[in-house]
Amino acid sequence: MNQENKIGLVLSGGGFRGAAHIGVIKAMNERNIVPSFISGTSAGAIIGALYAAGYEWQDMYKFLKSIDIFNFKNYTFNKAGILDSDKYAKLFQNKFPDNRFEALEIPLFIATTDLIEAKTRFYFEGELIPPLVASASLPGIFSPVKFNNRLLCDGGVTNNLPVEPLISFSDKIIGVYVNPLQEMAPSNLTSTRSVLERAYLIMRNSISQENLNKCDILIAPEALNNFNILSKSKIKYIFQLGYEEACKKLDAYLEEEGKF
Repeated sequence: MNQENKIGLVLSGGGFRGAAHIGVIKAMNERNIVPSFISGTSAGAIIGALYAAGYEWQDMYKFLKSIDIFNFKNYTFNKAGILDSDKYAKLFQNKFPDNRFEALEIPLFIATTDLIEAKTRFYFEGELIPPLVASASLPGIFSPVKFNNRLLCDGGVTNNLPVEPLISFSDKIIGVYVNPLQEMAPSNLTSTRSVLERAYLIMRNSISQENLNKCDILIAPEALNNFNILSKSKIKYIFQLGYEEACKKLDAYLEEEGKF
């Protein structure tokens, strides 16, 4: 395919639903669609960073499967969270040995939430791993990350589809949103975990609605609502949902427009 436009790819947060991002990347690869810029938050920042560094989708999938969030070694009793975010930095050291945004093959923007100034803070240069860990540090579960005299947490708190950095650089924007919101029966909201996840998804959806409309192509598989964001046992199905939805949306766009 002859690609003429600069394409921006924005990837939402969503825990292990981020496996859908990998399926989308596979579909893009098969159609020779290559982003010129990537923006992501939380799980989207992780997958986006791996993609920007040149890893194949198979490598991303293997890495996601290897993550053990609730390993007892990562628990903390003296920080503002159940799990110590700093201990997750080691997961990325082998993947990003240079630990610099400048070492990436594709320009990347990572969204974090600045807890002190109560706003989204983007990182795109300098050290890579601290903002990456911060972007995926879900409040209440992971401790905030201290970086450059700032206190940072999950970018999805303030912006779960960080399209803003791409608008001025991109001719077309592909958005991948993995947090569909559907009605839920009271019988499914009986545990602390289910209520916490539901409340978090409601918050993320209300914040993201405006940015969803800024994407030229939006890939948002509704069936992802059936999968828990904190469980990786179903990631092969989540991956497939992302792949199939991307194939459908990308092919429909190509049929209508002829090219990107």
